[in-house]
Amino acid sequence: MLRGGLWELYGGVLAQSDSDLTLRFRRLPSQIRGIEEHVWSVSTSDVDLRDFTMDPAQDLLVLIARPRQHHALGTRLETAVHLRSLTTGNRHPLAPDPPILQHSVDAGVMEFSFVVQVCEDRVAVHFMSHEAVPSDLVVWNWKTGRKELNIHSHDLRAISFLSNRYMLVGGFDDRDRITEPRLYVIDLTKCDGQPVTLEDVNYRCAFTYPQCVPWVTPLGFQIRADPMSPWVPPASSDVPFFVDRDLRLLVITMYVAIGQELVSFDLFVLSRALLSLAEGLAPENDRHNFSWKDWGPENTRLMESPPHSQIWVCFVFGAKFVSLVHGGFELGGRVRTLEVWDFNAIGMQKERCQGVMDTTEVEGHPDIEWHDCDYSLVQHSVFLEDIDTSLPYRVVRRDLPLQEQHWLRFAEALCSEDNIILVDARHRNFRLLTF
Repeated sequence: MLRGGLWELYGGVLAQSDSDLTLRFRRLPSQIRGIEEHVWSVSTSDVDLRDFTMDPAQDLLVLIARPRQHHALGTRLETAVHLRSLTTGNRHPLAPDPPILQHSVDAGVMEFSFVVQVCEDRVAVHFMSHEAVPSDLVVWNWKTGRKELNIHSHDLRAISFLSNRYMLVGGFDDRDRITEPRLYVIDLTKCDGQPVTLEDVNYRCAFTYPQCVPWVTPLGFQIRADPMSPWVPPASSDVPFFVDRDLRLLVITMYVAIGQELVSFDLFVLSRALLSLAEGLAPENDRHNFSWKDWGPENTRLMESPPHSQIWVCFVFGAKFVSLVHGGFELGGRVRTLEVWDFNAIGMQKERCQGVMDTTEVEGHPDIEWHDCDYSLVQHSVFLEDIDTSLPYRVVRRDLPLQEQHWLRFAEALCSEDNIILVDARHRNFRLLTF
């Protein structure tokens, strides 16, 4: 790992900031699709860089500058979002002139963290406050500079694009002493960019979770999914395929406290399931609420969170989720086992037709585990009732070989279309597995 402290994995490109104020990019190779590795760098010396993201499909690099005090704004801090070419570092040719988007945040907040996402001609920035002031969500059309959505709310916890038109927002709704987690779908074409709270925004629909017991303390949401824009092969290549952008798994983590116990639950759901329900509503039927029983049991898998990183969040790509768990013991140490969970129903049906069996039934070969004819049961004191969910998936497991360098401790796993990336954050190493 480089020493800059910022990183991103997007569209088959791994990017890191370096200590010399440079972003260094590595297009990850693929033997299956004939993609060659390519390395390049872009200077950010003219920006006090706080965060960044990119979209290789549009040659777009989005730089977030550290918020600064601006006398004309009084108690607000101004944040600049720079729009540049990913390959050259210069102004993006489709960006406004100057190629900068601006937003002000509360000056009373000492530190923000950011979630930055791109979807076609829209850029979303979630300014996440870790103090008592509200967080902000701002969506711009980055080609015109027009601000399309501006939510300022304590209830704003997590965001993700569902499509170029719809934004998914996670939050908690407290009614009659009952904490109800919710996912809101916001139609960006019906927003005007004026400041609004999450409570007052004219959302398209909301998906409710199972109800929690009254004494639960909600802590937060995170929504993980691969970026909306797929990596587009260069015209000179013979790359035959890439993952369908409509086949996207969302892993939605909810954090709560019950007494002194901190608990997290992961909800696995395909984005098209939420989109089909939102788009199936009549045009005049905004602010529709889908109860849990109407959308959750058959379209999701809800469970206590399996092992995954809270920092290295790119462990989802397409319909796959990757996890690194403890396996058995061999001479020389404990084995780490890589698990890939696949929610692609078409792929599962194809393998079933080819006679691929559940190898957990074969002694000594715990490699493939099917969950296409069962359900997951959650029985936990956080929820008022037991919860059954049944979205089909399968798990493929492989043991990683023990490291010759015994000091290496790969504890996290990330994935892209053609790669699995193992992370040893303590000793600052990546291992790239290429297919």
